Amino acid sequence: MKIELDEKKKSLLKKIGIGAAGVLVAGGIGTFIYLNNRGGNSTTSSSASSSESTAVDAAEVSPSELENMKKVVDDPAFYPGITINGTDVGGKTKEEVRALFAGKEDDSQQEQLDIQFKVNGELVKVNTEGLKVKSNLDEIIEEAYNYGRTSDAAGDDAIKERYEKIEALKTEPADFEVDYEVNESLIETLARQALEPHNTEVKEAAVEGFDVEKLEFIITESQDGVVMDMDKAISDMKEKLRNAEFSCIIDVSAEVAKPETSADDLRSQLGLVSTTTSETTDNDNRNTNIRLVCEKIDGLVLMPGEQFNFNNFVGQRTSEKGYKMAHGIYNGSMRDELGGGICQANTMLYQSVTKADLQVDERKNHSIPSTYVDKGTDATVTWYSPNFRFTNNTDLPVAIHAYYADQHVTVEIYGRQLPDGEYIELIGEHVRTISPSTTYVNDPSLPAGQQKKTQSGRTGYDYKSYKVWYDKDGNEIKREPYFSSHYPCRNAVINVGTGGSGGTVDPNTGAVDTTPTDTAVPIQDPTTPPADTTVAPPADTTAAPPPETTPPADTTAAPPPETQAPTTPPADPATDPATP
Repeated sequence: MKIELDEKKKSLLKKIGIGAAGVLVAGGIGTFIYLNNRGGNSTTSSSASSSESTAVDAAEVSPSELENMKKVVDDPAFYPGITINGTDVGGKTKEEVRALFAGKEDDSQQEQLDIQFKVNGELVKVNTEGLKVKSNLDEIIEEAYNYGRTSDAAGDDAIKERYEKIEALKTEPADFEVDYEVNESLIETLARQALEPHNTEVKEAAVEGFDVEKLEFIITESQDGVVMDMDKAISDMKEKLRNAEFSCIIDVSAEVAKPETSADDLRSQLGLVSTTTSETTDNDNRNTNIRLVCEKIDGLVLMPGEQFNFNNFVGQRTSEKGYKMAHGIYNGSMRDELGGGICQANTMLYQSVTKADLQVDERKNHSIPSTYVDKGTDATVTWYSPNFRFTNNTDLPVAIHAYYADQHVTVEIYGRQLPDGEYIELIGEHVRTISPSTTYVNDPSLPAGQQKKTQSGRTGYDYKSYKVWYDKDGNEIKREPYFSSHYPCRNAVINVGTGGSGGTVDPNTGAVDTTPTDTAVPIQDPTTPPADTTVAPPADTTAAPPPETTPPADTTAAPPPETQAPTTPPADPATDPATP
């Protein structure tokens, strides 16, 4: 360390034109003291030097050399070796330094901000509108400019001390850091706005609809995803701005995520799963109603887990929607109603849904067996209930294709294929037959003994059904118990005339009982003369029998409740509980 100090002193003396001999002539010991007091760091010179040593120091430098030192320290430009944020500003004026940092000050920096992210080779520009960066640039410029321009010493010693400090900059530059403050919240917002459109999730191939003309699913192609390190990108942008790098490109770490399926993969898994067709009648109104339902549900796509609700989707059947009056079942009988016949389309849907192995949530059979399908395999709907509902319980979309043409209604289900060419059939199995009976009802408006059938009898049935799986060769694989069906019987009703005779009718046989009712006048008490016997004429006393001998009105008009006409099925089978 001592040798290094001596070398610096020699260098200093050489620069100011004083040789070794001159130093010795100037006074050996005094010179040694001076050099040791000045060696090393000019900023550490002692302020406690005596006036005597100061006089000696001043005498060591010639006036010409002192004048040269003064020129160096009085230079109005920044001293060589001064840097601001690593940029050399030596030899520049304050105005030149401010110009050098133009664009890094608040008033003009907006035009200079040019931040871009580089994502997978693509440059993404950041919208920096409204972004400001505050700094202490002016303060640092003053601090850097004043470096070496002050001293604790006085007179010529001050000049020599400042000179040494300035000379030291040539080997040890002094750097001054400008501090920049950034609105970190705004930076994060701007960075995310720029990057979010490029930070995309992987997109799998997806079904967007069903083309009823081409009979195929409409599928959008899959797309790669880009997952980037958003937090690091934001952190890097903040750091760049804090370091006054207002025009820069920031590399963003990003990974490409690949989809698991393609449109071709998805298309290969989807196709026709089941179809059911039945013949309709030649009733135009009924066929119109069937066609309207088919047109409503045709092309409907259900995603995995979605449920189809017939009444919710089709809506109430009204004349405004084009529905016509046609035969439908009401209260166990046929009658004309708006939308009559739509159950045939619904039954085709029920059967195809079953054959596609989809989950049926609600189904009810008619109160009268349908003629267009086997017993136990029909499904009715009315407004509001009963209803038909099913759920797509597969992991792929399903679509309905329904249409009416040439007195035939068809419903098809498209979706995931059953394995290995297997298929399903819906089979009804007879459980019991319920024979109707006949009930006879008293009818005084008919001549005695005459009969008139007012309601014909109808046989009832109980059925159960099965979902039966077959392999591609038609061999049965398994069968699963399915919905059961109860079709109530209806008893015949025959009115039997009594001809006003007051007779009664046996409800089981229809026989008429015409036995007269006892109408004899009771004997009165002999001790009690009749009231006003001398006033009232005899005809008046026999005009009407005593109250107790008069039969109650219409006592034979109707049989007891248990012998009346059989219980009528409820209005629509809606009130019948559905049996799975």
